Amino acid sequence: MKKSTTVSSENVADKPVVVQSDDGSVRVWLRMTRFGLWVRRERRRADEHARLVQSVVFRDTQGFERWCDSDSIRFDYPIVSSTVKREGGALLDDHEHSPKPQPGRWQSCPAAEVREHRVANSNGR
Repeated sequence: MKKSTTVSSENVADKPVVVQSDDGSVRVWLRMTRFGLWVRRERRRADEHARLVQSVVFRDTQGFERWCDSDSIRFDYPIVSSTVKREGGALLDDHEHSPKPQPGRWQSCPAAEVREHRVANSNGR
């Protein structure tokens, strides 16, 4: 698994974590917001003419884990799935044990500033 971190003067924890398959057909963004864990999942078809994009916010670890366990990518991309579950769980744990942000604070999500995790599939995809 290839990991890279974007370095800047801003807090790295405010940047989304991106997990994607080697072939690029599955990509998942994870980021803590004041509302909870924001997850964006994108799945592209092999012909690249269609893609499915889901965006959801989880307030607790149990809901996030249930979503991960029911996601179909766990069969086709098991390493991507386990990495998403691990990274998202760590973000939620950190969030649950940190002081709450002040009301009215909004965290932006600049697309260019991300930490990426590229993972290889155990089935060679």
